[in-house]
Amino acid sequence: MPTAAERRRHYQDFTAEVLGLCSDPGVRRDLRDGRGRPVKECLRMHKYLTVRTTGHGQRRAHYTVASLIALADPLEASRTRPTPAPGQTADELTAQPSPAAPCLPSGEPSSVPAVPSRAAADGPPPNPSDAPGPGQPDPDRYTAAAWRKRPNLGVTLARAVRRADFNEDRTDDLLHVIVRVGDDHLHQHLLPSLTDRLLRTQLAWDWPVLLDDLAARVFDPDQVATRWLDAFYLTLNPIKDFTT
Repeated sequence: MPTAAERRRHYQDFTAEVLGLCSDPGVRRDLRDGRGRPVKECLRMHKYLTVRTTGHGQRRAHYTVASLIALADPLEASRTRPTPAPGQTADELTAQPSPAAPCLPSGEPSSVPAVPSRAAADGPPPNPSDAPGPGQPDPDRYTAAAWRKRPNLGVTLARAVRRADFNEDRTDDLLHVIVRVGDDHLHQHLLPSLTDRLLRTQLAWDWPVLLDDLAARVFDPDQVATRWLDAFYLTLNPIKDFTT
């Protein structure tokens, strides 16, 4: 049985491979055809996903995320792809993902334009001293502590409120619907429509984290719901002083 870190690495690799597949318009069309469908109806997706999902469990979560990734135009993503600084390697670029950004074919998130005053409300910037040195990819990228720092569904919805003028009360209500509905309604209706809406505002999920949570939700929906709700409220109202 794989460890939690191994599962997270798989989710990262899987979504990166799907993003790479989407560079082919025909493949992207086949993957997009699975939007909102159960696995048994995603006949055109099996060619690309059967080998990549066999042995990893939670096939439906994989297929749903692949179809959602295919909704995004890879040309749009490439226009916002981060540019390495002088002397920066690709590993260094991917080691510290931008929390609000969609992942790109190489596995790193793209930079998403944001209004600076609102972006500041999402929390303090990372400390450069915490980043790995040149040529040293972060060895702890898939630990629980590092993984939970990445934006989950709750964080992304809160950022949509801050950066894309989503109505806060309606988004709050929507989140409560999301955490209560069954997997069928979530996969078939809510996630596809919400992904469309996010993409129109140049926001997107952190795909590996979304896949991880959808897989975990099958076994412990209450824990995932609590994680999403906590993240939503803490992103909107960050706690600045834990001593008060």
